[in-house]
Amino acid sequence: MIETSPELTCLTALRAARSHFFERVVDSARANAPAARRDGEDLAREYVALLRNDGTAQIAEFFYLIREVGLNDGERFALYVENHNRSIAEYAADPAKRAKLGLSPQRLEAATFSEQQINFIREMSPPGRLLLDQSALGRLLVETMAPESCRKLVVALADAGLLRRSKVGAVVVWSDGTLEGLYQEHLAQIVEALKETGSCPA
Repeated sequence: MIETSPELTCLTALRAARSHFFERVVDSARANAPAARRDGEDLAREYVALLRNDGTAQIAEFFYLIREVGLNDGERFALYVENHNRSIAEYAADPAKRAKLGLSPQRLEAATFSEQQINFIREMSPPGRLLLDQSALGRLLVETMAPESCRKLVVALADAGLLRRSKVGAVVVWSDGTLEGLYQEHLAQIVEALKETGSCPA
């Protein structure tokens, strides 16, 4: 039997888990997506390609982290947003760091939350459920994707039954736990694979 390095073992586990994650996302879309997302009896290829975009995993990771660190609360999340604003201000003041991230001053300005927008999160989110203006998610994920890319993915995930959207003046987005559940399953698969090979302590 050929021995593999821990790094290759890790890569294999990561790729298998990520593939499974996207399969689960597409399965949810097959069960929930409207006719506009379909081509005959199956999903439209461009819709599947959009769902399998790495941005889907980034959005899932965001909601997973929110749940895991206990930020599913408007008041707590408002503090997180204030920290986000401070980080954006630091990037704006540091041209070298901004260049490394590939972010323009205009994009950083658009990613900053106003006091009114922070208060909206406080007022809209009851304890245990985080409700976000759809554009807020684009601001928070500014380092990983463009706002329009984020918007398209949020709509696609809502059509797949993995996020919820509702119009309350603004378009409000929230998760019922399904998307972050799939992401946690993906992480657990990686951990289990590494345990089985002895690359991760039990």
